[in-house]
Amino acid sequence: MRLLASYRPLLPALAYGAWLRIRMQFARTLLGSSWIGLSTLISMAVLGTIYGTLTGIDDWSAYWVYVALGLVSWNTLSTAINSSCTVLERARERLLNQPLPVGVVVLEEWLTTSLALLIALTAVLLVMGFLEPQLWLHLLQGGWLGLLNLLLGCLWLTLLIAPIAVSVADIHQLMPVLLQIGFLASPILFYRRSLGALGWVSDLNPLYAWVRLARDPFLGQPHWVLECLVLLGQVLLVLLLLARLDRRRMAVIRWL
Repeated sequence: MRLLASYRPLLPALAYGAWLRIRMQFARTLLGSSWIGLSTLISMAVLGTIYGTLTGIDDWSAYWVYVALGLVSWNTLSTAINSSCTVLERARERLLNQPLPVGVVVLEEWLTTSLALLIALTAVLLVMGFLEPQLWLHLLQGGWLGLLNLLLGCLWLTLLIAPIAVSVADIHQLMPVLLQIGFLASPILFYRRSLGALGWVSDLNPLYAWVRLARDPFLGQPHWVLECLVLLGQVLLVLLLLARLDRRRMAVIRWL
């Protein structure tokens, strides 16, 4: 409880900082942060058309929804994991000059990723909701829980990887390669049945589990019991890793 109490007053400032980071990223563009959603829709249309043609898709609207939600989920995960490799290094001056808990830096990065997810998902819901109106109903029936599990997964993975990456710089070089392989080998741009006898390959990618948790409820396949158990487990992991990271503040700073 003491841990939560120390972070609660900082959350509004961190959320505002995350919003400013998004604005600064697109400050010189005409469409601003709308590019986050637009890039997702363009990727969905182009990659979905290519892979859908190759795999012989019949129901294109449902397939495009499948691809869009897969891209949103995977991009959120990969962005969070890639960022976790350098988040503490990028915040070096702040940590050295301000008496901030190390977790503050991680939470601000996570809130930025979460905001980008919400923008991308809103674009998908607004556009694809015309073709598949049940998307909005599925969001209320369980989609929100899948998204929450996805974001909690991003948070505890960042809390786990960030302090390790400070002392093992090779992680930053290895992670993009592993993520690229995981993306291409997982049913994100194609249905799992398209792999045929090689369907077991998708089970080798543990990150795909979060994609399924986030995407399945929007496809009318909620897993309430599993989602709730995963939610509880991830909340506990976040609290444990956040407390551990704060206890190791001086050790992390020495590595920086």
